[in-house]
Formats: sequence, C-alpha cells, structure tokens
Amino acid sequence: MVDDPGARAHAGPSRGALAVAAADQPSSAIALAGDDFTRLLAPTSERLARIHRQQIEREPWPDFAAFERDRYPQGLRREAARHWALRAVAEHGSIHQFSALTRALCEARVGLELLGPLARLITDEVRHADLCARMALACDPEGPQASPRAFAWPTPRAPWSDAPGASDRPRLLAWAASAILIASCLGETISRPMYDALVVVCTDPIAGQVLRQIQRDEHLHAAFGWDALALLWPALDEGGRAAVQESLRRAFGGFETTTACGFTIDQVAGRELTIGRGDAPNLGVLEPAQYAMIFFATVEQELFPALASIGLDPAAAWAGRTLYRDDA
Repeated sequence: MVDDPGARAHAGPSRGALAVAAADQPSSAIALAGDDFTRLLAPTSERLARIHRQQIEREPWPDFAAFERDRYPQGLRREAARHWALRAVAEHGSIHQFSALTRALCEARVGLELLGPLARLITDEVRHADLCARMALACDPEGPQASPRAFAWPTPRAPWSDAPGASDRPRLLAWAASAILIASCLGETISRPMYDALVVVCTDPIAGQVLRQIQRDEHLHAAFGWDALALLWPALDEGGRAAVQESLRRAFGGFETTTACGFTIDQVAGRELTIGRGDAPNLGVLEPAQYAMIFFATVEQELFPALASIGLDPAAAWAGRTLYRDDA
C-alpha cells in the first residue's frame, strides 16, 4: 500500500510518518508513558490509517457522529460508556491472546489452514476494539477525563503462562490446545449469546449497528476453536490431555468470576430468563442477573456437550472450579 502508485519501486516512509520523525516526538499512538484509553484510537499516518480502515471496515461503518447524545441523560450514557470501554479493553486483550496463539502454532509447525482463520480472528478483534472504543467515546466523550478508572487501558495479561519452546513440541501443542480452549471455545461461545441478547435489548440505532457487527463474528470465532481443539486433541499425550483438563477447571472458575456478576448458579436456578426490548432507552447493556443467567445456561446447554464430545470431562472440571477474587 503506497501513497503514489507511480512510486511503487521506491521504498521509504510516507510524508506523514516523516513529519513525525522530523519532529523527534513520539506520536500519540506510541506514547512512552501512561495508559490513556483514547490512545486506542490515536492517529498514525495517512497511509497506515488507510491500511487499517481497509482491513476492518468490511461492512458499512457506523456513523458515530450521528449518535444523538442529547436524547439520553448523562448518567445513562456514562454507565453505557463504561460497559463499552470494558469491551474495548477485552477485545484488545483478545488481540494479544490470539497473537500469542498464532506464534505458538507457527513454532509447532501446524498446517496453514489453522493459521489462516487465526489471521482473520486477529483482524476481527482489532475491528471489535475499534468499534467498542468509538462507541464508548460517542456515549461519553468526557469519560476518560471524568472517570479515568472506568476508561483505563491496562497492559493486557493472558490467562496462561508463556508458551514453551519449539523444542518441546508435545508441551507446545498442549499449551496451544489450552489457549484455544480458553480464548476461543469458552470465551467466544459464552460471548455469542451475550451479544445476541444485547442486540435485542438495545434501542439506539448506532449502538445496535455496532453490536450486530460484532455479533456476526462471534460464531466464526467459536467455530474455529472447536474444530482446532478437536484436531489437536488426538496429538496430545496423556500429560498434555491432563494439562488441558486442568486448564478447563481453572477457566471455569475464572469465567464464572468475571461473567456471572457475583451470582451463583443456585441463585438463578429456576428463574425465567427474559430478554426483550423495554420502553426505557438502552445503549447496549444487560442487567447483572441477565449476564449470569446467560452464562450458566451456556455452560450447561452448549459447553458441557461440546467439551465432552472431544474427550474432556466438563463435569469434573466444573465441580473442582475455584472462584477468584480481585484481591486474591
């Protein structure tokens, strides 16, 4: 991708990038300190911006400038912005996780048909982070200054240790299987019905468009994980399979801690889950009990059967799960 098609034989940075270099100051996209949420959307150069947009704008892009903030009270917008900001950070974390998985599978020398979908997933997560960050700032443009903690952008931390080296291929494959299990099979399968529900309850056209764009990708992301895990499972030795089973136990506790909003399965058992568009405005937010009920239903109805079909023991993993506290 070049600025001048007639200059394709000449290498070098674009004029915009050279202007930053000449100023001898890092661009806001590569700031050396701070975790300002707005840096997620910091400009780079015209050339890189064009490449970025061509990758992520596969559908008509939401017109965030058309979001009618005056229709909604500030409290409603600020609460919705907090949710959208958390989603942007989570999507940024998924970029980190799928990138680490890509490297591990490359070092394990798996076939390209496993790597191709991962390349798509990484691009999708960049796209989702962009959409969520822009929606957060559309809802509450003063949010990063008014509520800096709600708009924090921490360094991503993967829910697993670093991958072993390529010289230990059995452990590397087991590591990759665990990463696929957590990031794709569990994470994306749980995420999909959440977005299905959010699309239903959301009353704003711009927020609804964002939700639908993300919703359409979630099934593909989960499908990659289930097929990839099923393909890796026969290649794992006894120790590798035990490691994946332990990852499942830990992951069940982690997802319940972060997704069930403090509810236990006993508290929601027997309660009817109602997802519908109400009369009050909604900018893409569910009630805590709704998140919890969707989570537990997905575990029982989708995750247990799918995991068992591959050879894992979800019942034992669930029974042995541990809930985690932020201060633990």
